[in-house]
Amino acid sequence: MPDAVLVGANLAALVAARELAAAGREVVLLTDGRPVGGHFGGLRVDGTAFDTGMVTLERPGAGEAGPVTPPLAGYDPDRRYDWTRFAGLVDRWQAGRVELRRTPTPQVLVDGRRTADHLMSDRLDVLAGAAVPDPLLAVDDPRHARGKTTAPAYDGLDYRSASLANHGPDVHGRLVEPFLAAVLGPASDQLLARYHRTAWLPLYWPATVAAAAGGRPTGVVEHRFWTTAGGLVGEVVTGLRDELVARGVVVEDQPLRPLRRTAAGWEVSTAGGVWLHPAPVLGLPVPRARELLGLRPAPRGPAVDIGVLSCRVRAGAVTDPAGCVLLADGRSVAHRVTDQDAQAGRDPAWHRVTVETGAAGRVVADAGDDLGRRLVADLVRVLGLAPAALGAGGDGHPDVQVLRLLRAPGALGVPTAASVEADRAGREELRGLGVVPTGALLGTGLASLADQVVQGLAVAERLG
Repeated sequence: MPDAVLVGANLAALVAARELAAAGREVVLLTDGRPVGGHFGGLRVDGTAFDTGMVTLERPGAGEAGPVTPPLAGYDPDRRYDWTRFAGLVDRWQAGRVELRRTPTPQVLVDGRRTADHLMSDRLDVLAGAAVPDPLLAVDDPRHARGKTTAPAYDGLDYRSASLANHGPDVHGRLVEPFLAAVLGPASDQLLARYHRTAWLPLYWPATVAAAAGGRPTGVVEHRFWTTAGGLVGEVVTGLRDELVARGVVVEDQPLRPLRRTAAGWEVSTAGGVWLHPAPVLGLPVPRARELLGLRPAPRGPAVDIGVLSCRVRAGAVTDPAGCVLLADGRSVAHRVTDQDAQAGRDPAWHRVTVETGAAGRVVADAGDDLGRRLVADLVRVLGLAPAALGAGGDGHPDVQVLRLLRAPGALGVPTAASVEADRAGREELRGLGVVPTGALLGTGLASLADQVVQGLAVAERLG
């Protein structure tokens, strides 16, 4: 019997497999025929490696990691952003695998101009001169953003209501609502405020907004993002897989058969073999995991289709370069444009650029319009390329090579009160069967890169 059987190939499973193998344990990794690393593995199009949209690494700033890392066994999936308690550990693990480079501050397009982004980076320059409520929302009001992580009121408070209460109608209407609607569309009515970062949305204290609006110091530290020297976070996944092979880990890529519970543990099998373990680790999407375990499908909340256009852009043609731009202007089909090479400070002749769309793209596609052409038009406008007539799919611009438009139906789940509770119940059901869930199987909002690194390290510690 191997020391660990990892079923699925999300990042948590890869991290656990690597740590266990490095400790000399016998490890079996069964991918179920899925791409290794999931979303973080990226994709290769016409020989060019892309991340799937904006994928970044996060690192603590000076003094933020804390002098002591708490025990990994204490990682709490019910505590939002609990990975930050282990930030120093995550940072050391990342830095030991790839060369890291700080990305430029993300920007946001509002009212036809670009400025430092307030949606992800916590730079609040764009709020200068904004109208704020008078009086501000009281600190003891249950909707106050101070309670967004743990306060009971946030168990059922929707994001739009929380944003209006904390930011005021001017900031929300001009700077937040256009982006919210473009990403989530009608589903934005149901997004729980506690999970605002799921859709890359801000939720600041009213006093912070008022200080920024008045041009005063806010005390908010800019959120930092990092990438690899090659501008591809997928390098982390590639390196992990290569190391597993070098260490002799059994990596089986054939589809899994239904898991079978026996007196000795769980029997996990493919056409290539059978493995037995009392507590296999699951790193699969929720529907597939439940199918393999013979469980009924879990209820699911609303979800939004995501589209990612991968292309190459001639570097010399870009008149307004940027690493990442979020589009909150209310007129764009895209909601984010990311130049992976600019993110890493690289300047090849052709840059790898992705253009992302959510609910707005679905509306365009359903209307029979050419989604690829609309996304390339947004790209041309955002990066300041010379105008040109575009053909089908966005082809025809002399400075843009359109490679692939990837559409992922229902890829972005929208956390609601009901879906969060269903996810929690599903996690406990899996644990009751003796399996070890990771990633989305642990609950809502727990599939981020940093979360999965912590989960993988915790699994390795438990099984090692």
